[in-house]
Amino acid sequence: MQIINDLSEIRRLNLSLAMALGNFDGVHKGHQVLLRHCVEESRNNAWVSSVLLWQPHPQQVLQGQQQIKQLNTWSQKYDLIKSLGVQYLFYLPFNQQTAFLSPFEFVQEYLIDLFQVKKVFVGFNYSFGHKGSGTAELLKTLGKQKGFAVSIIKPVNVGGQVVSSSLIREKYEAGDILTATNLLGYYPSIEGEVICGEQRGRELGFPTANLAVSVLQALPSWGVYVACAQYDDQFWPAIVNIGKRPTFNSKKNSKKITVEAHLLNFDKNIYQEKLKISFLEKIRPEQKFRSKEELQAQICRDLARAQQILTEKFKSG
Repeated sequence: MQIINDLSEIRRLNLSLAMALGNFDGVHKGHQVLLRHCVEESRNNAWVSSVLLWQPHPQQVLQGQQQIKQLNTWSQKYDLIKSLGVQYLFYLPFNQQTAFLSPFEFVQEYLIDLFQVKKVFVGFNYSFGHKGSGTAELLKTLGKQKGFAVSIIKPVNVGGQVVSSSLIREKYEAGDILTATNLLGYYPSIEGEVICGEQRGRELGFPTANLAVSVLQALPSWGVYVACAQYDDQFWPAIVNIGKRPTFNSKKNSKKITVEAHLLNFDKNIYQEKLKISFLEKIRPEQKFRSKEELQAQICRDLARAQQILTEKFKSG
């Protein structure tokens, strides 16, 4: 998949583009259906399949300093979209000028003048233009006037619920990993650089990798999780603690959220290396213990529970 973010380079393209529009936060099952439609119709009509994304996230600009928690990092989103067979990924700067474009101006300036699209694919709840005043149906009407087709993808239901990024974020941030996974179609994950911590895990006999995670990346609720860690194209079972480490945390660091992963049967030094953590299931909420020994005993129970969950999930047959 080719990434292009240069307007002059886009203008030099002479391609018959089919384009998927949306934020695609999570690239969940609903997004996957939309993107597959775009890719399949492109193949059938000798078009080039593409996705248009904005950087930063439009809500980041529209809501000022408020930090918008996202389900994917940029690299995760790229990998997920690429895996579905999309050929081109365009990402353009989103600013106040872009935000004030009317639906009609957006269609003319971007879809007609810049990309000259053959067909556009959007979700049933897609909105565009100033204050989201444009709807999917309006886009379809404008497409008929301007000479491009529009496909509106119907809602995708899983377990009686319409799949959406907001619903997934709600379940994920509540620690409901099982539901979030069913809605996403894959295990939710985070990634970051391994940084030096206070060596508490090593003192307890369970060394951990401390992850520096972007403030823009959504996290599940505080607690202990069974997970799968990916490092250097290898996978390791892990237990992960997210929270404030109340057993040891001082008042000075009481607001600091930490992500600590104990990789089973792993003894490499991976400081300053990139680590990806995929969450499989929540084991328990975070809690404060009266002593180091009490915490050690609970970690042993957590490990036993993690092994049980891993066996159940990945047993043969």
